[in-house]
Amino acid sequence: MTPFRGKLRIRHLEIVLTVAELGNLSKAAAQLHSTQSALSRAIAEIEELVGARLFERTAKGTTCTALGVAMCRHARQLLTGLRKAETDLAAVSRGDEGSLTVGCFSMFASWPMAEAARAFRVACPRITLSIEIGTHERLIEDLDAGAIDVLISRFSSAVNPQIYRSINLLNDPIVLACAADHPLAGAPEATLADCVAYPWIAALPGSRIRGELELSLRQAGLPIPDMIGVLSLEFGREMLLEGQYLWMLPGSVAAVRQARGELVVLPARPALRKSPLAAIWRRDRPSTRQARAFAAQLELAIAADGIALAA
Repeated sequence: MTPFRGKLRIRHLEIVLTVAELGNLSKAAAQLHSTQSALSRAIAEIEELVGARLFERTAKGTTCTALGVAMCRHARQLLTGLRKAETDLAAVSRGDEGSLTVGCFSMFASWPMAEAARAFRVACPRITLSIEIGTHERLIEDLDAGAIDVLISRFSSAVNPQIYRSINLLNDPIVLACAADHPLAGAPEATLADCVAYPWIAALPGSRIRGELELSLRQAGLPIPDMIGVLSLEFGREMLLEGQYLWMLPGSVAAVRQARGELVVLPARPALRKSPLAAIWRRDRPSTRQARAFAAQLELAIAADGIALAA
């Protein structure tokens, strides 16, 4: 491979990442506030600098070469580090003590994250706090890239303990819940066979939990119910109140919402493995005082609610 013929700039990294993520020169040009012809010239300049092609242009769009994939990986890490530095420096310039970015799996974004965030702001008022909500898979990528400092999510078997370390916060089951006026709400003897007759709000297709759910139902000789895969508390709440849906939720989250009168937790539950809710760090990066303080506030929020969870 021809060695680099010049220095890469931040703009070059942004261009490569944008084109790779969108897979379309026209869309990438619009996002970068450029024209397609100017973007094509910029890509040619970058490829001249690195001495090889970064993208393959096809009728279906633009895809990365092996070198393009490698460059994107490093570009994401470098740009993430730069943005993190900008955030920290801005916080210090305002007289704060730094910043903390917490990633949170969406199903825990209301409880206990909101309570922990409020308490953290009181305990650490000079730390600039940011919360990123999303799926476990996307947030793990952000944790790897350094975009977030700590991840609050399920510590499943897919999380490599050689790469990540964690503090377990809670170990609860996945349960089924319904609206208070749902036909099953007043049926204390309702079974899974009764539940599959109704549509469910469930985990996303292709996820570990969705795969386990479908396998366990088949093994029990039960049909797969009509399901909408979504990880949004707001969407789930609306669907629950407006229809006949049952909602798969973490047991702790469901218990909190039941205590608030928002739903009813059903006695029947799918046979799924428990995965503890945890604060997760990468082992190659030390946990900061701020991150440990936030995890401590989460533990206090969980303990303060005293949610009684079935085994």
